[in-house]
Amino acid sequence: MKKRNLYLIAIGILLCGFNFPNEKDFLAQKVANIEVFDASGNHFKLYSLINNKPLIISPVYTKCYSLCGVISGGLQSAINGLGTLGKDFNMISFSFDSTDTPKDLLDYESRWRMDGKGWRTLSASGTNIHALMQSVDYQYDYIPSTKEFSHPSILIILSPSGKISRYIYGVNPSKRDIEIAVLEASAEKTRPGILKGFYLRCLKYDPLLKTYKIDWRFIISTSAGLLMILTISGIFIKSFIITKHTS
Repeated sequence: MKKRNLYLIAIGILLCGFNFPNEKDFLAQKVANIEVFDASGNHFKLYSLINNKPLIISPVYTKCYSLCGVISGGLQSAINGLGTLGKDFNMISFSFDSTDTPKDLLDYESRWRMDGKGWRTLSASGTNIHALMQSVDYQYDYIPSTKEFSHPSILIILSPSGKISRYIYGVNPSKRDIEIAVLEASAEKTRPGILKGFYLRCLKYDPLLKTYKIDWRFIISTSAGLLMILTISGIFIKSFIITKHTS
């Protein structure tokens, strides 16, 4: 199933004439801290939205009623399933269409029932849009004949310091992939608890499949270590009881 999903993602991106972002060069790099504006016409720096939490960027354009709708619909479903938006992370749908106005952003927010806080729609000037998209290695093209953009479906997960922590591909991102990517990104500032830390360690990102998978090697080695500790502890306790009874 995962291989099939990867195949569909790759076909979708290749048909649009785009490559995957160059993760080797862009992961752990800071994105451009451009000036953006929101649905109310307020202007501010992108980093002001991070607030010591991971930030998810979903590149779209508001006048798109095909792929962008599928992207936002799949994202909405995953985010609603998590139930931690605004608490563990924030998210923006970033329009790379320089003709978008605050009203266009507001209409898009209303269409997808965004709260305008934890999840909002932003855009910027043409120069700043180019700077941000270039800093995350996101490719897109404008098609004059149809007045539409050709673009892939990719989420960019930023750490609390504004670095690219992970890319998530496809129009239907899994709730688990988003959850783990957010947990990884937040670990830059806050050490996860024992349970979350163990959960994070049990899942490993597969760069070929572009998704997280269970790290069986870690689970087996950890289980073997715990079994050994329990066995030794059992022997020690048994020896202690026998010694106590014979003394």
